[in-house]
This record gives sequence, C-alpha cells and structure tokens, in this order.
Amino acid sequence: MYERRRNIVVRPDGRPVNVARPRGHLFVCASGCCCGRAEDGFAPVPAETFHREWARRRLRNVVHLTIGGCLGPCALANVALLLFDGEAQWFHSVNSDALAVALYDHVERMLEADACLPPPPALASHHFTASAWQPRPDGQPVDDDRRRPRVAHGDRACAGWPSGMAAGGEAISVDRAVAAMEGRTALPRKNGELVFDEPWHGRVFGMAVALHEQGLYEWEAFRQTLIAQVAAAEARGGAFAYYEIWLATFEELLATNGVVTREEVEETTYQFEFGERDEVF
Repeated sequence: MYERRRNIVVRPDGRPVNVARPRGHLFVCASGCCCGRAEDGFAPVPAETFHREWARRRLRNVVHLTIGGCLGPCALANVALLLFDGEAQWFHSVNSDALAVALYDHVERMLEADACLPPPPALASHHFTASAWQPRPDGQPVDDDRRRPRVAHGDRACAGWPSGMAAGGEAISVDRAVAAMEGRTALPRKNGELVFDEPWHGRVFGMAVALHEQGLYEWEAFRQTLIAQVAAAEARGGAFAYYEIWLATFEELLATNGVVTREEVEETTYQFEFGERDEVF
C-alpha cells in the first residue's frame, strides 16, 4: 500500500473537501489522430491492460490514470506521458500488453525508491523528448532545425546554363530543357536516367514540371531562380543537396506568382513535419 496524500481545498460554495495529491499521472493516448487507429494501419493501444494493471496495483490517488485523446506528438503513435514528481517522461509505440506492464513496473520502482528514475532497458528505446524544457534521452543536442534527407549532387563545375530555347530561337519542351541542364543545375542521373533517392524528390520534380505546363510560370523563370538558389547554397558551403535546392526554387516561384503565400508554405510544411497531415500519394 502506497502513502496517499491529501490537502483541503475550499470550493466556491464554501465547502472544504479533501483533494488527493498523487505522486504522478499516467496519460495514455488511445483515440487521437493516429493512436490506436488500427483501421489506418497503426497498432491498437492496450487500453484494457493499462486500466487493469492500474486497478490491480491499487494506484488510485497515488499515480492517476487517464486514457483519452491526443497528447500532442502526432508524428508518433500510441504515445504515453508519465508525470512523476514534477518530471515528464514520454513514450511512443506502446503497442503491447508487455510494454504497458513495463510502464507500471517502472512506476512501482520509482514509488519504492521515492524518486523519479530513468526508464529501464525495456522502455529505453520508446523514451523520447516532447517537452521544450527537457534534454533528449540519448544525450544528443535538442535540434528543432527542419532537415530533409540530404543527397549530395556531386562536385561538378558549373559549365554553362541551358536557355530553354533551341539554336534557331524556337521554344523547346520541358523534357528537352531539363535534359539540356548542365553543371550544378543538371538533375542527378544514372546511366542517363533521372535518379530520385527519396519519394519526395520525384514528387517535387513532377510538380514543378506540371505547374509550368499549366502555364503558372515560364521554364526560363524556373531556371533563373534555380541558378540563384544554387549560388546561394554554394555561398553557404557544405554538401550540395540538389532536390532541396529544387524545392526551394519551386516554393519561391509559387510565392512570387501568387499561387501560395510564403506563410502558407511554412504552415503546410509544419503540419506535415509534425504529423498533423498525412502524406498523400
């Protein structure tokens, strides 16, 4: 039996009541945007085990349990937040009865030690940081810089730029204009075929071409903006991430031509990055 602590609180009607002061609180997301949604491909949440173990271990008013909706880290699924003695411990992918039991074993060890303890090995790989004031469990710097996978384009010298016009001055197709792009603006190829190392590489390439073909901008405008973005990337130094530059060019043209605002691009990026939108293929 664990010690239960109370304090007197006077309600607005003047009646004093005893209010429990628990050592901790376990929040389990079971019905958020992804947590527990087996129909969308996510693992079910062992909600019954969470409740059964909480009752069996007689933790009422010691470590309270709330099974409910979204806790916030929507890029992850089946999230649990354990508050204990003012410390927050976040866990993701709590998909099994065994992990739910391991969480309660962890709670009981802390109660017996009368202190907040690091998660045990069974939970360590599920432990993460979701609070701005906390360091990362792995000791690495907390980094909120938005980074897409970087793919170096090579170290080829800039050897001239295609004009998007044939020698006689007639307009040429986007396919030919893309094929003619040289130097640092040339798309990555292998055996003559375009190479997309990530699914989003091919998508952003296709969108840039498709919106040009719909008349939203001239290919020459895309090319000149790409040149400027490449120059800016080279000035910053570091690896040359080709499709990041291509994407920055595409976003710049969308904003310049009034298709979307920069604020809309930033907000949509944020929503995808933090799991507030599902990818659409």
